[in-house]
Amino acid sequence: MTAQEGLNPPSDLVSHTVRFCRALRDRGLLVSAGETAAALRGLALVDVMDRQQVYWGLRALLVSRPHEVPAFDECFHTFWTLRTPGARPGMGTPAPARGGPMVPTRYRLGAGDGSQAGRDGPAVGIVRTGASPREVSGRPDLTVFRRDGLAEVFHLAARLVRALPSRPGRRRKPHRRKGTPDLRRAIRMSLHQGGDLIDVPRRRRAPRVPRLLVLLDGSGSMERYANLLLQLVYALGQRAGRIETFVFTTSLTRVTRQLRAPSFGEAMVRVGEQAPHWSGGTRIGECLATLTRRHPHLLDRSTSVVLLSDGWETGRPEVLAEELGRIRRRVRRLVWLNPLMGTPGYEPLTVGLQAARPHVDVFASAMDLDHLKRLPGALRA
Repeated sequence: MTAQEGLNPPSDLVSHTVRFCRALRDRGLLVSAGETAAALRGLALVDVMDRQQVYWGLRALLVSRPHEVPAFDECFHTFWTLRTPGARPGMGTPAPARGGPMVPTRYRLGAGDGSQAGRDGPAVGIVRTGASPREVSGRPDLTVFRRDGLAEVFHLAARLVRALPSRPGRRRKPHRRKGTPDLRRAIRMSLHQGGDLIDVPRRRRAPRVPRLLVLLDGSGSMERYANLLLQLVYALGQRAGRIETFVFTTSLTRVTRQLRAPSFGEAMVRVGEQAPHWSGGTRIGECLATLTRRHPHLLDRSTSVVLLSDGWETGRPEVLAEELGRIRRRVRRLVWLNPLMGTPGYEPLTVGLQAARPHVDVFASAMDLDHLKRLPGALRA
């Protein structure tokens, strides 16, 4: 594509973006002034001459419900397409006919709420299973999510953090009833009480804030669950004081910094750019070996590891078993969340799950939010 055929940005990008957001509001999208400001900030992070980057960046920030996508696409084609000199986008210019999706369907991740339904018919009842050994390079749509459900995910994340096992740290803090007598403080208190000691102050070892290490499977078999799990991972990053997050398929990618973005939509744009190998195969064992080799300092007795995967492994199961055993010996607790465990009649018979069973402390379902709500109780057990 030549420069003339690509995106031709207007001279005043700010006013153009404001008019675009106003057109979205006229079409019924919930675009506030704050989201318009976020869109302007987002455009500063992408190459405005790259139409694909502009599309996905604006869609991540301005689309909050799946049924808003067609209206967004029409407005986008109207406002962000090359025009003849003097034409003013959005002012009486007919919207071009919509074509197919801007990225292949296999890179578009739904939220389990019907957003996967496309031109080939509804996806109701379709369960993608199986693994592929191939690495697929592509940037998925990580942006379709329900904003009203994100608050509930944040509440769940706070409960999960509180349920994580902790151990006493080195520092001590005052406590009214528990701990050892604090003699220094007792002497200071007695000086203000005429030499009498009424209450014996105590100190106890403060619990050390646990570290959370999250490993998210981004393979094709996890597509229908990816959005919910990414919401959970983002919320955990906002609630946990010490957290590290990795995405894996056939390779391991660290996305901790990307998930610290101020909004979920912006975080998903950054994660999609940082982790390009989505929807491919899965080599869980090899990715765990990369983790233990490159990041051994993240694995200690104050760390709880949460692995989110359906267990489809294309690598050697003995490698997976060996690496899980190595990780389990170093960390506080190893938790495996499997979305398929909530499916009626499901049995964990894959070679990956069979290899993992002896080394995992907690197996739990991550099929939907209702199943995830049971996880804090499982962690305390």
